[in-house]
Amino acid sequence: MAKRLLIYLGLLCLAASARPASAQGVLPSSFAGWTATAPSTAIPPAALDPLLGADSPAFREYGVKSLEQRSYGQQGGQGAQSASITLYSLRDPSSAYGAYTFLRNDSLTAANFGSYSSASHERALIVVGEMLLDVSAGAKQARPSDADLKQLADLLDKKADHSPYPFIGEHLPEKGRVRDSERYVLGPLTLAHFVPLGTDDWMGFDYSAETVLATYQVAGKPETLLISSYPTQQVAAAKFSGMLRRFVFDPPGGVPAGQNVLFGKRVSSFIAIVAGAPSREAANKILDQVTYESNVTWDEPKQTLTEPGFNTMIVEAFEGTGVIMLFAVAAGIGFGGIRLLAKIFLPNKIFDREKQIEILQLGIASKPIKAKDFY
Repeated sequence: MAKRLLIYLGLLCLAASARPASAQGVLPSSFAGWTATAPSTAIPPAALDPLLGADSPAFREYGVKSLEQRSYGQQGGQGAQSASITLYSLRDPSSAYGAYTFLRNDSLTAANFGSYSSASHERALIVVGEMLLDVSAGAKQARPSDADLKQLADLLDKKADHSPYPFIGEHLPEKGRVRDSERYVLGPLTLAHFVPLGTDDWMGFDYSAETVLATYQVAGKPETLLISSYPTQQVAAAKFSGMLRRFVFDPPGGVPAGQNVLFGKRVSSFIAIVAGAPSREAANKILDQVTYESNVTWDEPKQTLTEPGFNTMIVEAFEGTGVIMLFAVAAGIGFGGIRLLAKIFLPNKIFDREKQIEILQLGIASKPIKAKDFY
């Protein structure tokens, strides 16, 4: 009987865990004239690897928490339209932005649906807080319109995490940068996907490093700039020393054919590296644009302390002493008044209780002590 009860409880738990996929999904049942054609499908982290395929290691580094898929349809003047939406829930907005830069390709151009977005005729990528939307149209169809996707992003924004996005990309120079080539990286496997210099953590992501990279055109040749930020200058210095020992940096006599040569510098807690440059001069055209300024701000209200003069301290000392003396006199008069009133209205009840007081005496003095001697 107990074994059968455990089986029933297990089945109930499985049913309870499978049922909320449609009831508690983030994707709405409808938006801007598009209606869901089926309940949403939620995939937990443990089952994401087969679905993500080769992108699974990168999404693991970006901190993917779950994935939700839902199909939509719309009836319009051009007939029935269909679209499929995949929603990635990631660790935070920074991770969502990183996954967005990982999935973005040359077929997508910048759009204005959410915080970060890009689109083509058939596909759109939209970042909303910690969520990343991948919208694709049906076969030989167009994706939902810009206005429809903007309405969907606004609906999801009410549930999104509004923590700030990473600002390390602001240090990427503008001159020569290839449009939409920025990639935000949080792990060694993702970094190796764009810059194949090794799959181990040579950049220092275990030390809370974050890296942004972009492609630049210098003299008609592509070069890759990597900028990494570290928690402290000491960590940055240690990691940069390790890079100098591991890779070939700025060799004399130019870049040997077929050899990976890096050019870089450290500025405070930032490291800037150029890969693919034909010479130091070409790399410096990018590195010289990388600057870093440390600003310290103080938001608390300003306070000014002034020490009083000697004469003021002497006067205040006498005043304080006078206040203490007045308090002592008032306390003495008050206590004496209370005792006098008690003797008048409550004789032999509180004070002058000779019969209730016993005095232990050593008998040293010739005259014995009596209780009334105390009053």
